Amino acid sequence: MSSPIKEVLQTLSRHADVVEEALTGIISSEGGTPGNAIGALRQASALRPAGDEGYRLHPRLREYLHDHLQLYPAYQELAEIGSRISQVRALWNEIEFLRAAGDHETVSNLLESLYTSVYDIADNMDRNMLMLQTLMSTRFGNVRSLEAKKGQNSFYQGQAATLSGDLGRLSLVCETIEREASTRGMEELARFLRRSLLARIMPWQQGLSELQTEIRKELFRTREVEHNLKLLARLDMLLHQQPAWRGFDADLSADIPAFLLATSLPAFAPHVEPLESDRAMVQEMEGLARSLPPKRVPAPDTEPPKRYSLVVDPPRVPEVPPAAKALERLARDVRAAPDGLSLIAWRDADEDAQTMSKDVWLVFAVMGLRSRKLTVELLHNAPLDGERFAHTFRDAWAHTTGVKAAESLVTA
Repeated sequence: MSSPIKEVLQTLSRHADVVEEALTGIISSEGGTPGNAIGALRQASALRPAGDEGYRLHPRLREYLHDHLQLYPAYQELAEIGSRISQVRALWNEIEFLRAAGDHETVSNLLESLYTSVYDIADNMDRNMLMLQTLMSTRFGNVRSLEAKKGQNSFYQGQAATLSGDLGRLSLVCETIEREASTRGMEELARFLRRSLLARIMPWQQGLSELQTEIRKELFRTREVEHNLKLLARLDMLLHQQPAWRGFDADLSADIPAFLLATSLPAFAPHVEPLESDRAMVQEMEGLARSLPPKRVPAPDTEPPKRYSLVVDPPRVPEVPPAAKALERLARDVRAAPDGLSLIAWRDADEDAQTMSKDVWLVFAVMGLRSRKLTVELLHNAPLDGERFAHTFRDAWAHTTGVKAAESLVTA
């Protein structure tokens, strides 16, 4: 038993001549088309009513045949993708709701519908880009006047702007669904969106932007041609209204500028063609070559010129800051003092150490002496009221003999 799809295709095959006729215009039984063919195609939904007696081809079948033949009318609309983008968003919301409810069978059916919508969007975009590129290659043909061409360019400019907005919305929706699908563990759907749409949106946008630029250029050129045609029409009207007018006459009675006069060309200087095969010319060239003076050979240089010279910078002596000098002297004094010394008292007697404030010097000297393996003991202040331990110090005692410094040895 044959399926309905096979029956429809067989009907189209039997009445292919009627389908071809309906592709170019409206058909009717009064126009010579067999009534049985019209009835069969009407039953297969291949024809739609057009008026009282006529019939036209199904618009989707017409689009398919135009795509196959790459024939586009003057005002062929681009395939719309906005409704399918909304459908994809709605399907994903329903999939999330039913997946949380545990209805896996319905989720599977909705996923198939989502895949189909994504395929339809990709097919429509490919068709739109092919149609725009074809129209651009033919400079938007199928028009017979300048006004029609200008209107056609404006029409496709609006169509391209609408499609550009839909592409921006498609990018946002696909990125959102891909991110949410990856978060919920639906990696197959996320990979499908990345492969089918997300990886192709950028080339579509770039191609559409280039086509919009070309359409704007066409509109500009059309306005220029329109302006030139207006000027030409005015000149034509002037010539028709003044048939005796001979044009603009130049007064040659005055002195003519020198640059307008024809000047004599310089005398021709004949030269010998090196590729001349005539024997007389070859002998003449040989005589000219023998009469040339010998080529000068430059004398070889005994010493090759120096291509570079070595420049040695004088050694740079690093500048030692005053604090470092003071720290070196302090370390020597600590090693020489048997009982040690106070860092604050030593600072008051040294000019380099006085370049730093007391608190900064105290921390700097303690860290420097300890790095040199010298013993430094901090002289802490008394604890504050209500505290048990002291957190600050007012001086430090540095020594090498291991003698325990008492706070009584150094006054505050």
